[in-house]
Amino acid sequence: MISFKSFFMRTIIFQVLAILLLWGVLIGWAKYLYFPDAEKYFDNQQRLVARGIANILDKTDVTDLNYINIIKDIEVMYIDSIKNGMQDEIDYRPLLVVYDRNNKIIYTSPPQKEPLILPPSVLSGTISYGNVKWHIAGSWSDKQQFRVIVGESFDNRTTIFGNPAESTAIPLLVTLAAIIVALLVTAYFSLRPLRQIARMISDRKPGNLSPINVRAQYQEIRPIVLEINKLMGRIDAANQREKRFMADAAHELRTPIAAVLAQLHLLTQVADKTERQEIIEDMQHGLDRAASLSRQLIDLAKLESEDFPLKIETVNIHAEISKCIAQHVPYALEKNVELSLDGSENVMIETDRHSLITIFTNLLENAIKYAPNGARIEASIRSLSPLGCYITLRDNGPGIRQEYHKRLFERFYRVPGTQQNGSGLGLAIAKNLADKIGAQLRITEGLDERGIGFIIDLPENYLAPREN
Repeated sequence: MISFKSFFMRTIIFQVLAILLLWGVLIGWAKYLYFPDAEKYFDNQQRLVARGIANILDKTDVTDLNYINIIKDIEVMYIDSIKNGMQDEIDYRPLLVVYDRNNKIIYTSPPQKEPLILPPSVLSGTISYGNVKWHIAGSWSDKQQFRVIVGESFDNRTTIFGNPAESTAIPLLVTLAAIIVALLVTAYFSLRPLRQIARMISDRKPGNLSPINVRAQYQEIRPIVLEINKLMGRIDAANQREKRFMADAAHELRTPIAAVLAQLHLLTQVADKTERQEIIEDMQHGLDRAASLSRQLIDLAKLESEDFPLKIETVNIHAEISKCIAQHVPYALEKNVELSLDGSENVMIETDRHSLITIFTNLLENAIKYAPNGARIEASIRSLSPLGCYITLRDNGPGIRQEYHKRLFERFYRVPGTQQNGSGLGLAIAKNLADKIGAQLRITEGLDERGIGFIIDLPENYLAPREN
């Protein structure tokens, strides 16, 4: 199933939903707050008219039939006052019923075949009378002699007050529709810079990794452009590293292979068995060097990949370092080199055991390789709990001049004047492994004011290396 996401549609949908929510809030406010208050206002108006008629009847002799004319005059004035407030002419006919204290109907308008008999306690509400629905509101006179009910039909009330749907909801809906159309148009043009930057990137040639001009972009797009520039910078740096790696690897492999080919050619021309054996041994050394270099190149290529596997476990640092040193004792004895280990025991660190041992092994083998006869190599472990620990390896060998220290961890770098064979990859592999397990590999002073030393600074818990 193909999933298609559109920032434009997402923006429009959220905006439309927000507008519809606002529309619903307005309709709810009109229906449940504004219109009920308006209904109460009209009911109160009817109640005031009813109270006025009732009090006038209190002051009128009920035996005099003139009170009917008075009621009619008040009714006419009431109708005229309602019509005067309307822009359009309407047939406004209120319901007017007058009861005496015995609940006998004295006057009713408009007249009906069946009289409207309401209990004395009823003064307001909605009723159905003469096939018409009415809003009624009434009042007793001050002397409790008369009860007057004034009613307004639902149709008249709607005409005067207006239909909520027609007067509010529909106009609002039309307005919202116009706003949505405006949003579609403005959002389309507002997103034009995104389309322009996408077109700019798509039109670039594959090898063009130069940064995009951030100043020419809108403020909202700048963070994206900045991250794209950083990504292209990392890609360009990786490409340059790979080019250098391939060039250096080709150069380093060319030397032992060329030597083996030359010795192979010489082997075909030599008949003496002793000389042939010497040539074969030289060829074996050259092939061993090429094989070792190839393995180191493969290891380094894996290290520089982003998916290098790590197995994090709790490691007894003293036990692992002492085991590694014990394995190199025979090699050290051949050169009369003294190995020693001291420091904290039972230091437990969460890290990748194999990577840590590889780092320490590279440092130890380099120290033994370059150590003169009778030299000393000391390893020490110091706990910094709960901050981790650091492992120090120092020797009193020939050392390395300060000016070369900054390049020691570069690939294929060999200190000028070095006589021993090597590929220049050991320290580069150690440095990359240290970065992978969140450790720091630093250079320090050697023993007896000579030689060189290295410190492996390990955190107590594995810390994933940050991306550059």
